[in-house]
Amino acid sequence: MMIEGCGLTVLTAGSGAEAVEMAENQEFFMIFMDIHMPEMDGYEASRLIRKTNKSVPIIALTADSISEVESKFSESGIDGYLSKPLQMNELHELLQNYINITPVSESEKSNGYFDYDALSAVFHDDNAVQRLLSQFISAHAKDCDNVRDSIVDGDYISAREILHNIIGISGNLFCKKLYTISCRLSSELKKNYSDSFESFEEVWDKTWNAINSCIKQVTENQEITVHKQFPEIWDEFFSLCTEFDISAVDIFTENKRLFMDNMEKSVFEQLQKAVMNYDFLWISENMEGCL
Repeated sequence: MMIEGCGLTVLTAGSGAEAVEMAENQEFFMIFMDIHMPEMDGYEASRLIRKTNKSVPIIALTADSISEVESKFSESGIDGYLSKPLQMNELHELLQNYINITPVSESEKSNGYFDYDALSAVFHDDNAVQRLLSQFISAHAKDCDNVRDSIVDGDYISAREILHNIIGISGNLFCKKLYTISCRLSSELKKNYSDSFESFEEVWDKTWNAINSCIKQVTENQEITVHKQFPEIWDEFFSLCTEFDISAVDIFTENKRLFMDNMEKSVFEQLQKAVMNYDFLWISENMEGCL
C-alpha cells in the first residue's frame, strides 16, 4: 500500500461506521477517508468523528470532481483531499504538510524497543503522547499472555487476531522490534507453527518496560516544570488582582490544576470562591505571601 510505503502503519476500516468506531477508541496521526463507503459515506463519518476529535487531520480520498464536492469537505470537517488514482509524489507532499515523518537514520538511533523522540516529533504534543502511551498500557496489558494462551490451546486464529492489533499499535508507537517480531510470529502462525514466540515474549517485556520508564520520566519532568512555572503564574495572577483586572479570572481558570496542586486544599477553596465572585479586594488583602 502506498501509505505504508511512506513508513506509516495503516489500520483499515471496512465501512464509515467502523471508521467512526475506530476513531473513538484509538488515537491516529491521520485519517484517510474514502468518500464512498458502505453503510455510511465519508462525509457523515467525518462529521461524527469531528464531534469527539477536533484535531486529527482527515484527508478525503475520492475520484469525484473536486470542484463539485470541495464545499462538502469543509462542511464535514475534512482538512484536505487526494484524488484517485493516488500519486506517490502528491501523497508524500501532503504527509509532509501534516505530520513530521522521521527519517530512518533518526529512528535507528534508538534501541528499537521504543522511540519516544520519533513519536513526539509526529504529535508535537507531549500530552497527546502521554495519552496514547497510557491508552496502550491500559488496554493491552494482557496481550502477550493472551497470545501465549491461544497458542497453547492451538487457537492460532485468535493469536493472530491479537497480533494484528499489536502490529498496528507497535508501528504507530515506533516500537520497531515489537513490530518486526509480531509480523514474524503472525506469519508463522498462519503456517501453523510458533517458533518465534519466545523472542516475541522477550521483546514484548523490554518494550513494555521502555514505555513504562518513559511515561515515568516524562511525568517527573512535567511535575518539575509545573512547580517551576507556578510562582511566575501566581505573581502575574496576584498582580492583576491588586489592579482589579478581570484577566486574573482567565489566568486562574486556565491554570486551575496548577493552583490546586500547589496550594493547601482549604486555601485553594477560599481562593476559588473569591475568584468566581470577582472579589479581588479580598484576594489582595488575604492572599499576599500565601505561597
